[in-house]
Amino acid sequence: MNQPSRDNGASAPVRVRHETKAKLERLLRRANKERLGRRVKPDDLIGFGLSLITDAHLATICDGTLSNKDRMELLFRRMSKERRGLTKEEFFGLLLGGNLAK
Repeated sequence: MNQPSRDNGASAPVRVRHETKAKLERLLRRANKERLGRRVKPDDLIGFGLSLITDAHLATICDGTLSNKDRMELLFRRMSKERRGLTKEEFFGLLLGGNLAK
């Protein structure tokens, strides 16, 4: 199967919130203020920043996307592994009775 060429000059659009774009622009202005050399481009900042992200950062970001329903499902799955055969009904009883430890 042919893969597309990975030309360093190629670019792709990425959607970001307005606040994220504003923060990127502020950092670019700071990076390019009164300095020599070529201008720092958005790709320079983004690429460097992404290289600093660790697995712990990814876990924190992913945890932030969970709804309460998702957290409850994860707790149920964890409890199901500890207590084989635990039904959702029994789980809800334990949860409402305050008998579950995180």
